[in-house]
Amino acid sequence: MFVKRRLNNNAVIALESDGSEVILTGSGIGFQVKRGNPVDMSKVEKTFKLDSNEKENKLVQIATNIPIEYLTFTDNVIHEIKENLSHEIDDNIYITLTDHIYYAVTRFREGNNFFNTSLLWEVQNIYAQEYEIAEHIRDEINERFNVDLPPEEARMITLHIIDSYKSDQNVIDTGIAIKLMTDILNIVKYHFNIEYDTHSMAYTRFVIHLKFLTRRILQKDKEPEEEVLFSTDYLKSKIPEAYKCTQKIVQYIQKTKHVALSKNEQFYLSVHIERIVLNSKGSSQNE
Repeated sequence: MFVKRRLNNNAVIALESDGSEVILTGSGIGFQVKRGNPVDMSKVEKTFKLDSNEKENKLVQIATNIPIEYLTFTDNVIHEIKENLSHEIDDNIYITLTDHIYYAVTRFREGNNFFNTSLLWEVQNIYAQEYEIAEHIRDEINERFNVDLPPEEARMITLHIIDSYKSDQNVIDTGIAIKLMTDILNIVKYHFNIEYDTHSMAYTRFVIHLKFLTRRILQKDKEPEEEVLFSTDYLKSKIPEAYKCTQKIVQYIQKTKHVALSKNEQFYLSVHIERIVLNSKGSSQNE
């Protein structure tokens, strides 16, 4: 592997044997090297494949302008994310998260400590596992760089994690997805005048169901045609209030997203609503 371009003392663009380009980072890897020099592979800490011009430009900016300790720190953090989550992570997170961490630390040190708290509760409760990991990462940032980033920082890190999930489906806007889920949760909450037990299995199952439902709605994916599980009359007689609440959600989705929920989707939604309402009422009675 040979150096094509030196970016700084800690980063170079190199050519692999097949002619493809990569960015290599590592302490001292670019020190006193010139175009055509062989790469000292013992100094390579991270290799970034350049599969698009846009990605190359962003990586060059990151490697050139951000100190190596942030690249190394983010690399370790991403290993932690991959070890604790079952999702496949897109390598683009190396760009976005490194950039975010560096500028979060920089803003704090410059006294610009203004944080957006919108959707904090929603992110914390809808993506609980990711948020827990993000809290740990925030603590690591504070310790490593001697800063005191507040809890709101974990929300931003959570969004970076979620946005990095690979999918064969089209990418959806995380903020829009979270708002849609929150709106559905609020329709149920205010219809029944309940408070959610966010630690219950009923809530966890409901949120998981809403994640998949939201993705289908925003991507306008239609469910495969299947035999209808239960009739509308059955739902009206067995779980009438849950069914009424479901119809509010159906109308809201139709009005705002122009998507019609199938009969089976309405059935599953009604069942989840019934379970979570019973769970919430049971929790409040036990207090």
